[in-house]
Amino acid sequence: MHFVVGTGGHIDHGKTTLVKALTGVDTDRFAEEKARGITIDIGFARYRDEEGTDFAFVDVPGHERFVHNMLAGVAGMDAVLMVVAADEGVMPQTVEHLHICDLLGIRRGLIALTRSDLVDEELLELSSEDAREAVQGTFLAEAPIIPVSAVTGAGLDVLKDELAQLAQLVIPRDLEHPFRFPVDRSFTMKGFGTVVTGTVVSGKLSKEQTVTQFPNGEALRIRGLQVHGESVDEVLAGQRAAINLGGVSKETIQRGDQLAAPDSLLTSYLLNVELRLLKSIPRDLTQRTRVRLHLGTREVLGRIVLLEEEAFTPGQTQLIQLRLEKPVSSSYGDRFIVRNYSPIFTLGGGRIVDPAPNKSRRIKRELSNRLAALAGEDEEALVEQMIFLQGVRGVRATEGFIRTGFSEKQFSRIVQHLSSTGRVIQIDQGEGKYIHQETLERIANFVQRVLEAHHRNFPEREGMTRPELAGKLSLIFSDKEVGMVLGRLAKQKRIAQEGQVYLLPGHQKNVSGQDEAQLSKCVEVIRAGGVQPPRKTAIFDACGVDQKAGLRLLKLGSHNNMLVRVKDDLYYTPDVLDGIKEKLREYLREKVQITVIDFKELMNISRKHAIDLLEHFDAERVTIRLENHRVLRQPEG
Repeated sequence: MHFVVGTGGHIDHGKTTLVKALTGVDTDRFAEEKARGITIDIGFARYRDEEGTDFAFVDVPGHERFVHNMLAGVAGMDAVLMVVAADEGVMPQTVEHLHICDLLGIRRGLIALTRSDLVDEELLELSSEDAREAVQGTFLAEAPIIPVSAVTGAGLDVLKDELAQLAQLVIPRDLEHPFRFPVDRSFTMKGFGTVVTGTVVSGKLSKEQTVTQFPNGEALRIRGLQVHGESVDEVLAGQRAAINLGGVSKETIQRGDQLAAPDSLLTSYLLNVELRLLKSIPRDLTQRTRVRLHLGTREVLGRIVLLEEEAFTPGQTQLIQLRLEKPVSSSYGDRFIVRNYSPIFTLGGGRIVDPAPNKSRRIKRELSNRLAALAGEDEEALVEQMIFLQGVRGVRATEGFIRTGFSEKQFSRIVQHLSSTGRVIQIDQGEGKYIHQETLERIANFVQRVLEAHHRNFPEREGMTRPELAGKLSLIFSDKEVGMVLGRLAKQKRIAQEGQVYLLPGHQKNVSGQDEAQLSKCVEVIRAGGVQPPRKTAIFDACGVDQKAGLRLLKLGSHNNMLVRVKDDLYYTPDVLDGIKEKLREYLREKVQITVIDFKELMNISRKHAIDLLEHFDAERVTIRLENHRVLRQPEG
């Protein structure tokens, strides 16, 4: 079993000395730390008890100037060992560290009264009472308080026993979720290359797997894995680990980055969060307050956007948006800390309810009400509102666990029920992509407005072809998704479909008698030209119309499937073009390939007509060009 314990407490209260007494390891790595006698950066130590439990200690700095380093060490802790010096009692950083651990959701820990050999029984009792009072209302309210001395060894065995009991209470980490590893150190080892360390917070990783470096999205190769200095084939959630990476320098991966399974995190400059402010902060927060976000081992500057009220009062919890100066990678439910920009002190903390929100033009109150569902306990409401908030972008099933924290099985069960009740719509069965019913309603209204405008501007046409209508939706959906959306709207009778043409129900094309007569004449002129019809200028002359009227007639003929546009100035009747296409296919079935000259001679047409027709058949995916000849794209049979 593996158990990660972090220290907490005021500067010079003996955290590092206590860890050394427990493990034999001095976690102060830097000469400056040893010279000044204070911890500046996080340090690590390990010991294994008689029951075989591996304890990984993360020793954090206690000075207020280094709380940003302390926060990097908190990621992945199972419990905290809060240290209070018996000869000084509870101090400001004791309280701040306690608040940080509480806000980050750490729920277990112990309190060690260090330097107990320097005080008498009466002062020891007063320090114990002081510590008990300080932790009231927090997760340490019922935690054992253990007097210890790193000098005499008094209390160390009791502390180890309590740690062993605490380890038994910790719920094992989830190995089913994707691998995730916030980097807290990056360095180079001679003969090995770049090594990063951290705590595996979920999942597992073997040397054969590929990991992604977030937030930059680079794929990285694993060269080796270690746990407490021992090479292993696999690292698991809850373990402190070192990962040897190939093909990357220590400068390109730093504290604040994460290694995780591909596509398992979302990266964004925006976060929608539930934030709880500490009661002790000196003033209200107002709109656009600049803050420091601490997420995992990463620190990023940003601003608070209030969604519920015009001010944010100490002790309150609100749903807000964080707009960041650099991107962060996260998933639903991630815990974070927010600190004041200047002067620096802890403001509060909370959890992410939307790791990559869209910018919304909806009024703030409506947005906060929908976000409240994301922060609530109703699973169906959470999934439904999450899908709604993604709008036309929709949500893929593989993205569901990142945005909800549910397992793939849980998300599938919930979204299938929502789909069966019509509240969400699946628009791509292959990817399992969903949009909200209200979003589909907005799309339906948009499509109807587009068709209405088309019918008004072109009353002589039957409707819009699929390519024309798909062009209006191409920035929103893929071609496959467009087909599914239009098919659903037709099934709901919001629009009608006749062949490849879409129209509003009840629309009738309105072609004047004069247009019909002129179009009929144009079609006959083109058909009379056979396999080599006249170009459009000659058509206009033959029909006695000017260029403007002639272009309108050709477009009308195309939309009514009486003509096929091959080139801007070249049109065929469908029957003649189908005959040419079939003759070309017969030739290619026998000869396999054809050049422009071969096709020109085959059809007895001009070189320009031959080139235009072959390019048209390429575009229609009948043929494919290979250097100076064509072959059938998909041989029949």
